[in-house]
Amino acid sequence: MSLLEKLYNINVGYIIIAGIALAALLFKFLLQYAEEGNFVLVILLGIAIGFVATLITRVVKNQRYLQQIK
Repeated sequence: MSLLEKLYNINVGYIIIAGIALAALLFKFLLQYAEEGNFVLVILLGIAIGFVATLITRVVKNQRYLQQIK
């Protein structure tokens, strides 16, 4: 069972709360490194925030799709 298959079986609310917390933490680090002037880490953290948002969207979309099939 892959990680995405495990995520499909978890309640959507838990996934959204965990995603918001993770994105907020990454955004905090992004602002911290922006103040220090570290351009590379700002870009990498921006990509990581986008990845988290994409993962949350994909999981929610697929959970709704699987509920419609049942």
